[in-house]
Amino acid sequence: MADAESTCDTWVIMTTVPHTRRAQARTTAIESLRALTISHHTASLEELERLALSPAARDALARRLEGVGIDAVLLATCNRTELYWISGGREVDEMVHAVLRGAGEPGELPGEHFTALEALAAVTHLFRVACGLESLVLGEAEILGQVRSALESAERAGLTGFLPALFRSALRTGRQARSETRIGQGALSIASAAVRALAQGTDLKGATVVVVGAGMTGTKAARHLSAERVGRLVLLNRTIQRARETATELKAEAAPLETLPRWLELADAVLLAVDVATPLLTPETLRRALGARSGQPLAVIDLSLPRAADPRCGSLPGITLSDLSALEHTVTHDRALREREIARVEALLARERAIFEMQTREAAVRPMVSELRRRAEAIRRREVARALATGPLDAAGIERLTRRLVDQLLHAPSEALRRDDDLTRDPEQAHTLRRVFGLLGAGDEGRRRDGPA
Repeated sequence: MADAESTCDTWVIMTTVPHTRRAQARTTAIESLRALTISHHTASLEELERLALSPAARDALARRLEGVGIDAVLLATCNRTELYWISGGREVDEMVHAVLRGAGEPGELPGEHFTALEALAAVTHLFRVACGLESLVLGEAEILGQVRSALESAERAGLTGFLPALFRSALRTGRQARSETRIGQGALSIASAAVRALAQGTDLKGATVVVVGAGMTGTKAARHLSAERVGRLVLLNRTIQRARETATELKAEAAPLETLPRWLELADAVLLAVDVATPLLTPETLRRALGARSGQPLAVIDLSLPRAADPRCGSLPGITLSDLSALEHTVTHDRALREREIARVEALLARERAIFEMQTREAAVRPMVSELRRRAEAIRRREVARALATGPLDAAGIERLTRRLVDQLLHAPSEALRRDDDLTRDPEQAHTLRRVFGLLGAGDEGRRRDGPA
């Protein structure tokens, strides 16, 4: 069940860059990653709305980034707009900041509403976003689908290398956070709690559910029901046009409020979210409907304040009535449950981030290691063929072969050290070289960690 307050679109921009620049991006280290983010943590709803980019604005942003050869992903949801890119230097980064701040309407948003992140901090932030730790609704599930959409769009655009790998790792971390912890369990809004309660006693996929009221709460409940793929969803409202607008979006039905008595005869559940002075549902109203229901049970959930269902309705046979008091208790309990899971999610995130760092390092050196192995194998084949050309190998021949192999394999690094003795004079570089060539023993590593005696 979706716990997000509303359904939001995800926008993704992938710039296209020359093949040579893409090849460079594939080996870019974490240190070159940059991110710029604005969210409900740093800006008001009005300011976030200014970055609700139109298709034309998104295209313009993509063209400007493409003009300087930057691979970038723009992730925009209801409560955040974030741009991730591979840095091309300080001047380029400053230009990217200005482009994003000025992408909305009207004019450029102040820089203090944006947070700039670099390297590992940007990785950590994206992982937190995917886990739901940065969401307005803690642990909400929608953001995971939005990160997935970003990844799929990136791959369709032909981007390979670091940025897609980053988003794949964030996506995996978000999935694991929800499977290994309870960060996504329970309901954190009255609307989601109502649908959750309804689902416990009703087969929603085969049910007819009537939502009375097309205001904020009723619309949220309708969205959650739509996400649960309810069999038949009907929206009733005093102003039929408002009900039709939401119904069209959710592929539901709309009807005027006056038709409620007829729907009471047909529905499996009724959810009330209206502002009324006196109850819409009374025992008398329901008794008239019960005669046509032939004993079919009816679930009534009242989210209204004042209540839209007379409390006495719950005593009628076949009627199950839930109101705000029970649902608020559920929401409070579930919010506390998720908050207790934050530490577990952060520990999982740290683990997955370390794995991503290791994989990134391995990917960066893999081409060089492959090239080194190819060169060593070429030398081995050449020298073996040369030795066998003189006939079967005896002990002396094996000795000559192995000596030549050692000489050939060590020739290039030995010459490099002779030509540039600064490599061995600098303690840091000398230590790195000794580590690369396997010349450090356990004692050397211990002394390195402890410092000079």
